[in-house]
Amino acid sequence: MAIRERKAAKTKLALLDAAMELMIQRPFEEVTVAQICDVAEVSYATFFNYFGRKEDLLLYFVQLWSVEMAHLAANAGGGRAGIERLFGYTAAQCERSPEIMEEIISFLAKRQNVVKLSIKPLTEMEKRLRFPGIEHFDELADTGMRAVLPPLIRQAIQSGQLPEDTDEFEVLLALAAIFMGAPVALAQSRMEGLGQAYRRQLSLLWGGLCAENDEHKDRRRGK
Repeated sequence: MAIRERKAAKTKLALLDAAMELMIQRPFEEVTVAQICDVAEVSYATFFNYFGRKEDLLLYFVQLWSVEMAHLAANAGGGRAGIERLFGYTAAQCERSPEIMEEIISFLAKRQNVVKLSIKPLTEMEKRLRFPGIEHFDELADTGMRAVLPPLIRQAIQSGQLPEDTDEFEVLLALAAIFMGAPVALAQSRMEGLGQAYRRQLSLLWGGLCAENDEHKDRRRGK
């Protein structure tokens, strides 16, 4: 069973890597399943043993990204530091491979309910092979930003980094807008300077939340 699980995990990861390689060369909509299979060196029929359609590879990328981001955020201490590290690492990925990240962000923008789609959870073997240096995978979500960000927002509030009456959902919406919007705004420059843009937008968000909280306090005091 372990050998079979390992083979399945290696095949899925090989198919994903093949798709990522091809996406650097051309838009994802122009990439075919046959081309992906050729690069991965697996049969056309084998692809459909693991993925129902080509777009499922993008969901698979998001799942793996989620695990890695959750790990990075947790090791940054959680809260605002975790959020900032997540955005910083994503910016570095975008600047290294803008073509891939443009496709992922475009896909996510079109698929607002990605986490509600019927996708299989990552197996322990898939996580081990992709992230050999990470442990305790059961603590790391694999369902996208909606799973990774809320715990960090909650930690920021509980630790006093954000006002105690902060609306968690509103912050999640603001972070999602920054995450998706900044790369789109910088698409013409191939996302150059995305890290700086993320830092600036996060700084404005934190400052605005704290300023709004101070204003509410002043009103309650009658100032």
